[in-house]
Amino acid sequence: MLTLINTLIDRCMFTLMFILGVQLPEFINQYIQRLSGHLEESKRQLINYQSIAEQYFDGNITLLIKQYKSNADPIIVDSANVIEQLMQRTNYLSTHLTSLNTDDYVQQLFQFARHFDQQLLTKTAEFYKLAIPLNINALATGAVIASLFIIFNFCCSSCYKRYIKKQVNGIQPAQQ
Repeated sequence: MLTLINTLIDRCMFTLMFILGVQLPEFINQYIQRLSGHLEESKRQLINYQSIAEQYFDGNITLLIKQYKSNADPIIVDSANVIEQLMQRTNYLSTHLTSLNTDDYVQQLFQFARHFDQQLLTKTAEFYKLAIPLNINALATGAVIASLFIIFNFCCSSCYKRYIKKQVNGIQPAQQ
């Protein structure tokens, strides 16, 4: 009876982990969509300053920033810092999006895992909509995550059973 319950629990856990694994590609997709939205908004804000640079500095926004910074009015100097931060944010978002927009799914997973933006990740998770994409990447991810969980569970339960067996036989585990 205990074996039957264990088998049932293992199957339920495998199914749950498979469903969670299938969600990962969709989560990354929604993360990329949010990232794209932030990038477009950043570009839209920067374009206003770029038009001023076009009008007065032959399109060189760096000269506009230098001009703002050399002004005696602290409000104008602070505006230069805002423009600089906006440029940095636009470059960061653009680079991040470029690294995630790859046809190689495994590379996309690694890029996402290594270089995710915590704020975007949190907001994506907050507004995440469950979906089950039926494509090879999603199914493979689900199968891999579920299999890794089953292997991890098997290893943990095997170690636990060996520990219990040693306790029952009166053999104390080696202490360091």
